[in-house]
Amino acid sequence: MLSNIKHFDKLYEELFRSMNQFRKLKFSEMFPEVCKTDYFVLCTIMDKGENGQITISELAARAKMLPPAISRTLKGLEERGYVERNVNKNDRRNTYVELTEAGRQLTEEARQTMSDFGKSVMSQVDEADMKRLISYLDNIYHIAEKEIEARKGQGRRKEKEDE
Repeated sequence: MLSNIKHFDKLYEELFRSMNQFRKLKFSEMFPEVCKTDYFVLCTIMDKGENGQITISELAARAKMLPPAISRTLKGLEERGYVERNVNKNDRRNTYVELTEAGRQLTEEARQTMSDFGKSVMSQVDEADMKRLISYLDNIYHIAEKEIEARKGQGRRKEKEDE
């Protein structure tokens, strides 16, 4: 394990800098019609919808987004003609979302673009190195997840106790 604190701090900073830089990639330059969130929501609707439809609450759960964020995203997609909402006639509390033909076409094109991009990037990386990296990142993620769970609420509570 890492024992030198300065060395550990530097590695920690480098790990998070390295991971964070992926957020800065400008995927939208490959398909400017949609942002990352739009793309993810469109793909979730296409993949998970029963009979091409999914409820808004199910979409929020599958996309791991809060309902207000899903509603904002859907509003923009609906205004651009990529999705439509339909109220369930048997249970008016449920609203279903489905892709329009334009939304289906856009999602398929964006997926193909991302697939081509991914293949191009991955073809330049050794497969064994990539598998090891994925395994390492998954391991670090699970360790971090457990640490966060163990430390929930400690920051503010500790500050108040020290006062």
